[in-house]
Amino acid sequence: KSALPFFMVIQVVIGTGTVIGLGFLMPEIDQSSALYLVPGGPTLTLITVGLVIVPQMIAEDKGKGTLVYMWSLPISRWVYVLADVTVWTAAALPGMSAALVLGSWYYGFQLTVSPMILPVLLLVSAASSCVGYAVAYLQKNEQMTLLITNVIIFSLFLFSPINYPLEQLPEALQQIHRILPIVYMADLVRTALTGIEGMPVFQALAVVTAWFCICFLLVVRALQKRG
Repeated sequence: KSALPFFMVIQVVIGTGTVIGLGFLMPEIDQSSALYLVPGGPTLTLITVGLVIVPQMIAEDKGKGTLVYMWSLPISRWVYVLADVTVWTAAALPGMSAALVLGSWYYGFQLTVSPMILPVLLLVSAASSCVGYAVAYLQKNEQMTLLITNVIIFSLFLFSPINYPLEQLPEALQQIHRILPIVYMADLVRTALTGIEGMPVFQALAVVTAWFCICFLLVVRALQKRG
C-alpha cells in the first residue's frame, strides 16, 4: 500500500512524459504522427506494467521471502496472481488516462473511442502480465530477472513500434516484431482509441491471444512445480 501512490505518480509522469517528450524529437507533429504518439503513451504505460513492473516485484518478493510466505497461506495461488495483476493494472489507469487526455489536447488530435476499448485493455494487460509472470517464475535467479526487465524497458522505449510505425525500423527488427506481441498490442489499443480502419485487427487479436495462452500455460506449469 505504501508503494502504490508513488507508483501511480510515476506512471502519470511516464505516460505524459512519453507523449510530450517524444514530440520534441520530431520537427513537426502532423495528424499521422499524433496517431501514434497520443495512443502510444497509454499503451506503453500499460505494457510496461506487465512486462517490467510485475516481474520486478516478483523478483523482489522472492528475495525477501514474501512469495514463499504468501504461498504458504491457505489460499489459491491463482487468487494471489489475479489480485496482483488487478492491483497493478488499476494503478496504471491514472497514468494512462492522463497521457491520453493531455496528448489529445496538446496535439489537437480527435479521439474516437470504440466500445472495444475495455476488452482490448483487459487483453493487453492480461497478455503482458502473463509474459511478465513467465519471465519471473521461469527464471530462478532474481538478478537475472531484473537484468531481463531492464533490457525489456530499454527496448520498449527505443526499438518497439508503439509511438511510430513498424516500417521505420530496420527490416531485421520488423521481422522480430512480427513475432513478438508488442506491435499488435499497440495496434489494438490504437484502433480502439481512434477508430482508424485498415489495421490488421483480427491478426493482432490472434497474435496477442496466442502469446497470452502460451505464457499462461507456462505460468500454470511453474506454479504447479512449486506445489
